[in-house]
Amino acid sequence: MKAGYFTHTNIGPSETFIYDLVKGLNAEKDIDLTFVTGHKKKPIVVDFSLNSIASGYSENNKEWSFRAYKLGQVLGGRGYYFKSEVQSKSAYKALNTNGLDNFDVAYVEYATSGVLLMQYLKEKNIPCVLHVHGYDVTAARNDPEYSKKLFELYKYCSYIVTPSEHLKRLIILQGCEADKIKVIYPFEVSSLINPENWKNRYKNKPAITFLGRLTQKKNPIALLYAFSLVIKEYQDFQLNILGGGDLLNACKIKAKELGIEKYVFFHGVVDRTKAFDFLNNSWIYAQHSVTSNSGDQEGFPVSLAEAAAHALPLVSTIHSGITENIIEGQTGFLVQEYNYEAMAEKIIYLIKNPAIAEKMGKAGRKHIMDICSPGQRVKKIKELLLHASNQKSSNS
Repeated sequence: MKAGYFTHTNIGPSETFIYDLVKGLNAEKDIDLTFVTGHKKKPIVVDFSLNSIASGYSENNKEWSFRAYKLGQVLGGRGYYFKSEVQSKSAYKALNTNGLDNFDVAYVEYATSGVLLMQYLKEKNIPCVLHVHGYDVTAARNDPEYSKKLFELYKYCSYIVTPSEHLKRLIILQGCEADKIKVIYPFEVSSLINPENWKNRYKNKPAITFLGRLTQKKNPIALLYAFSLVIKEYQDFQLNILGGGDLLNACKIKAKELGIEKYVFFHGVVDRTKAFDFLNNSWIYAQHSVTSNSGDQEGFPVSLAEAAAHALPLVSTIHSGITENIIEGQTGFLVQEYNYEAMAEKIIYLIKNPAIAEKMGKAGRKHIMDICSPGQRVKKIKELLLHASNQKSSNS
């Protein structure tokens, strides 16, 4: 089976879910995989050989689509339409001038890529398995032209993979056929994760950790407010923030305003090995995800799953697929979005009750092992690709 793995990204530091899946599918003997990036440069993969094509299908059109939007707004408020036309035509041209093979099936990461690929896939009669993410089916739909094409994409795809039951319900309400949707969590507990013994954890400096992009939907500002309340009672704790993003400078400024800058450590973007070291040297994992002002939502945050796999108790929000990771009161605590005071209370409770924190962490690891067991994600997606590919064969 010749499969194309399409994504507009290039396996960035925060996209371990892409890296793991590409590596897993690439290792399958009966899959001839080609990674097709929307970038102009191929991804740098250092530990396994990968056939890849830098098509530029998403990167080529950025400047011109922005100009088209501005022109369209001047010409009667048709900016979204003009932008969509430029993006689609540019993507189609790129895909047809890069020597791409006629794949038996395409696995498309992100619906925003899917709408760009749709004309190419239809003309080549390539079945599609689409993986939608939170942004794709929330904030991205503020673009009316994209919303129209998204519904068309739902109809074309053989299967749609969602990273949570929450997003499955959401796209059903948007008009997607329920029978096409498969919930597959974007994480597998790997052999790289070896939880530290709790006796050894307690020997380390008490720490709370957050891992992820510093963006509005992760709401690190709310986390800083929560931590400022924790520090009033426990000055020996520190907060480790791993990751970069648009809100990095705002977070540093806010930490100073709150008077907690000496307790908060910004480590920037770190590789997975280093991130796992931080998790193993922490007592609690906290993340204050929210629906952003644009409507952007999480899917199933991998960072929370990684923390759970390290047997850490989790404190987070009642938001999207997070409620499928955290079992309230058993593996951690859930608070309402923006309620940083409640988040602080739950963190303080875990600090005061280390035996409960340890029990929750161990229960959390068992839960994440149950729903994200090793090998299952690749197996499930491979089955979908085979089924979609057979559909093409039967229609030929």
